[in-house]
Amino acid sequence: MHYFAQAERQVGNHVTRADDFEHRQIGDRRKRVSDAQKQEIATSITNRHCEATGAPPFFVQVVIEEEGSSKRFIGGLATTEYIWIRVDMRAGRSEEQREALMLHIVGDVSRISGIPAENVWINLCMLEPTDMVEYGRVLPGPGKEQQWFETLPLSVRMRLESLGIDQHKFQL
Repeated sequence: MHYFAQAERQVGNHVTRADDFEHRQIGDRRKRVSDAQKQEIATSITNRHCEATGAPPFFVQVVIEEEGSSKRFIGGLATTEYIWIRVDMRAGRSEEQREALMLHIVGDVSRISGIPAENVWINLCMLEPTDMVEYGRVLPGPGKEQQWFETLPLSVRMRLESLGIDQHKFQL
């Protein structure tokens, strides 16, 4: 699952742009969300995803982009007050799982970043497992995670197991 976050923020009369989380204009210096906060956000998203879906953590990838040239608009007007999170996720989860996952992520990102929850938006994009390749293999369909894991090269399996993965608890 891929999580990609972008944000822009306006503070007072100063507009700063970030494709990560909040930048604040304070005098002549910009204060970004720290690396520790970014790590906390990545860990939170990973944990929430695994709790909601039962998928192993090595399926979760969080990308926080710090620089970029995109500009966001709502109703045709440029905006600098929101964080957008795009989630590319294997299809097969229930509506309840998806809703709980999104709302938990919104709350966590808001708490960690200081951005109001109403300004954290999530776009959830469901992909068929067979439309994704990770670790050099097409991802498995529901209930086939264990078989898929066993097709990985031993070095990859060992690396994933070193992350604390319990391969016997795989599920979609």
